[in-house]
Amino acid sequence: MKNFNRVWIGMFLLATVLCIFGQGLAYFLSEYFIPTAPVFYLTGSTIIGILLYLVSGFLLFLLFKKQDSVSHYRDLFLLVFFIVAPGASIWSIFVTAMWWG
Repeated sequence: MKNFNRVWIGMFLLATVLCIFGQGLAYFLSEYFIPTAPVFYLTGSTIIGILLYLVSGFLLFLLFKKQDSVSHYRDLFLLVFFIVAPGASIWSIFVTAMWWG
């Protein structure tokens, strides 16, 4: 169960960082990695972040479906997921839409 908590928290934090700080990450990658338009990096980070949110939501669903394994933090995970994920995803989609014009 500890391993599940670590994987879920890591995936959730990575998705949050990609969605919220995608603009700065896009500028950094464009300048130091492969010089291309930062909008492509931003689009990629938005898609990856939203996919990570979907996978972490699916893992949370599996945790609730398994009644034999009781996690003390599953209600907290659910609360944090439904507060942070929609806001970060909408913000990331908004920023990406503004960049594409």
